[in-house]
Amino acid sequence: MVYTVKNAFGGLMEQDNLIIALLILLVGFISIEIGISTAILEILAGVIGANLFGLSISEYHWLNFIADFGLLGLMFFAGFETDPNILKKRLFENITLGTVSYLAPFIIIFLIAITIFGFSINTAIVISIALSTTSLALVYSVSRDLGKLSSLTGQILLGSAMVADILSMLSLTLLIGGYGIYTVLYAVALLVLLYLSPKIGKVIFTRYKGNPTEIEIKFILLLLLIMPFFSERVGISEAVFAFLLGVLFSEMIEEDKVVEEKLRGLIFGFFAPAFFFKAGSLINVSYITTYVIILILIFGLLAYLSKYLSTYLLSRKLLKGEVNPKTFGLFFNFRLTFGVVAALFGLENGYLAEELYIVILIIILSTSVISAVLLKAIPKED
Repeated sequence: MVYTVKNAFGGLMEQDNLIIALLILLVGFISIEIGISTAILEILAGVIGANLFGLSISEYHWLNFIADFGLLGLMFFAGFETDPNILKKRLFENITLGTVSYLAPFIIIFLIAITIFGFSINTAIVISIALSTTSLALVYSVSRDLGKLSSLTGQILLGSAMVADILSMLSLTLLIGGYGIYTVLYAVALLVLLYLSPKIGKVIFTRYKGNPTEIEIKFILLLLLIMPFFSERVGISEAVFAFLLGVLFSEMIEEDKVVEEKLRGLIFGFFAPAFFFKAGSLINVSYITTYVIILILIFGLLAYLSKYLSTYLLSRKLLKGEVNPKTFGLFFNFRLTFGVVAALFGLENGYLAEELYIVILIIILSTSVISAVLLKAIPKED
């Protein structure tokens, strides 16, 4: 591919591409120095890139592809890092925490949107879904950066966040979308694929282990690329299926550390940063008005406090003495993946005006940044 030369320094890379790469690299250094999650800073880098440098991310098909794949890779490793034994042993806690953390803010925000602001039912539903979910991708990334993945706190956070994410996608599909006979057929086909994939993978990993063609990595990447095809037809985000795929492949990959390290480096060093950068670039500060600020303050406080208090009180009761409930209150306020998905759905289908779309994105970003900063004040060991 031949790139046009737009910058004063010459070379074969476009100016915008260079800016994106430098911003992502710069926040990586800053993250190490100040101790805040790289994912959060990469989101902020996207905001800066779009608003200060005028980058229009929608024009870069390569970045959109890498970003979408970054989400799938993150979810795959989130599933990979989840201990199935803890997931089963703490199933009640996972389901209860995930469900309450989603429903508490959903009900409150929905009622306020209908009664106080007079929004339509569909608009209120989209706002409630977007501001009530918890981003499994961000929970995983921050847990990884803080070294909590192997702890009881990290494992229950992953399981509960997965439940909240699944509920958000099911809500969007059941309340606004719809099912048909083809949905069922594709769902069955997907279940068959998820069942057979580990069995096929085991044969490939055993027969071609150590082969320089890296066939194991290519097989996993192929499976991740297939996920969006089925998820679009089933009505549930491909991120959920990528997570389940990671759980199914966890034991197999753990036995091959070379494949694990190469795949990890590829995802976290290349794909994942593009996903977080793109998420931040969606925020256009030019739409911020007095009305937008009022909505941000009202819905932002409702979303943050309702989710914090519900998860804090519940984790304190269910996991008394085992975890720090403040950690749960803060982690569950990480909104990103499905919050952005719901907001985009609402915008593209006419349920959200541009102003409401920006309100949701700013709340998603600000609540995540606030939680990341406050987590630094909590002791590393629960």
